[in-house]
Amino acid sequence: MCMRVVERYAVCKCVYYTHGIDQCSAYGRRGHAVQDKTVLVGHTCPNHSNANWATGPSPDFGGFPGSGNAGGLGEFSRYHAHRR
Repeated sequence: MCMRVVERYAVCKCVYYTHGIDQCSAYGRRGHAVQDKTVLVGHTCPNHSNANWATGPSPDFGGFPGSGNAGGLGEFSRYHAHRR
């Protein structure tokens, strides 16, 4: 079965990158289809990053340390900011 990896932004589902087709022995035959495998990347694309539905209010996690000054992400935001 031929497969193609398509990277999409996790929230808006816009295409980030489409990889080449990983061909099988039946590639090119009539009726043989290519199956797309989707991998979610990032959050939103640059075109949708300012949309209200993508940047809604931050969740309130209540009593977690640092939740008052970290945009509702608590201690997680300290580690998440350095991950690439």
